[in-house]
Amino acid sequence: MSELISEYASDYINMGETAEERQSYLNGACTAWNIANLDESRREEAIRRVMEDYKRTNPGTDDAKNFEHDLRILIQKKLEMFPEIKKAIIDAMIQPISEAQYRINIASTDDKELLKEILKKDRTL
Repeated sequence: MSELISEYASDYINMGETAEERQSYLNGACTAWNIANLDESRREEAIRRVMEDYKRTNPGTDDAKNFEHDLRILIQKKLEMFPEIKKAIIDAMIQPISEAQYRINIASTDDKELLKEILKKDRTL
């Protein structure tokens, strides 16, 4: 899964300049991945919940619209690149190797109920 996430979201993750920023971008990409795995009828509700959580945990920021835009693009990208892969990402971590290089570590599951629980908790990874 780590290789798939790298292929799917490396451009997005690389927008971060520090390990902390890259982790934040990775979390967003993994949240989009998990939303893409939901039934189409449940995706809008999941996006709404994630955005509420984003606004609550990032008070005063004015980039919520940008984050939602990125989330929607990443959801579509996942559906186009890997429509048959339904594994839920339950944890994701950036592991710095050097100043310019890092490794992505992913923990995933095939348990759809766990995916629903993760997204019900109004949180991003």
